[in-house]
Amino acid sequence: MRRMIWLIGVLLFYGVSPAPAQQIGKFVPIQAGSEVDHALTEINAATDPAQKLALLDKFAAGPGSEGDNAILADGLYVDYYIAQKNYDKAFEFGDKLFAVDPDNFQNAMNMIRAASEKGDSERVVGYGEKAQGILKRYKDAPAPANAAPQAWPEQKAQTLESNKDGIAYIQQAVFNGALQAKDAGKRAGLLTRFAQIFPDSPYANQALGVAATSYLQAQNAPKMLEVANGLLVKDPNNLGMLLLLSDY
Repeated sequence: MRRMIWLIGVLLFYGVSPAPAQQIGKFVPIQAGSEVDHALTEINAATDPAQKLALLDKFAAGPGSEGDNAILADGLYVDYYIAQKNYDKAFEFGDKLFAVDPDNFQNAMNMIRAASEKGDSERVVGYGEKAQGILKRYKDAPAPANAAPQAWPEQKAQTLESNKDGIAYIQQAVFNGALQAKDAGKRAGLLTRFAQIFPDSPYANQALGVAATSYLQAQNAPKMLEVANGLLVKDPNNLGMLLLLSDY
């Protein structure tokens, strides 16, 4: 091998989660003027972190412990700990939230954001896989009991369209998270996994290209050949892979 060729364009994405869209996951109704409503208003109005946490603890031990209100409490804890950059606690409450609402798409975005800010590539990709699973289950879901079957496909399409910015954010953040892995072999594995999780992503081929080069950096020629040749099956005119293989 005479030289290393890196001809893959790389997108580095930094940012925050997009604004909330139509909800994917359980909907928790809040009655105006109720104890829950007053508690949430007080929590959201608090600006002092210690005071906010005390109010949140009080809510979680009281009305936030009843039924689906736990979804509200866990979500507030996630928001609080991300704001405080206490990512381990955010993961703790995010996983609790998934336990009571496994298809909470907003929580998946929050977990990806927390893992991205912490620089935890493994978690970024893992939560990306969870987010993709949520979307697949939603797309495949039959009409709920309270929805007209004939209107359900259109409702799903509208919800997915409403969440398109969030879906794009997840793909960008997970791709970038995998790309940031410092160890070449780990980076290659995470990027290959990204392409498997998001095969239709505009970054899938790019991820495979960087993965092939990273495997070569890690001196794992068999995996480099496997990934590079697999990418050429999908994209026969991929110049980066043609040059990489000819050079090798």
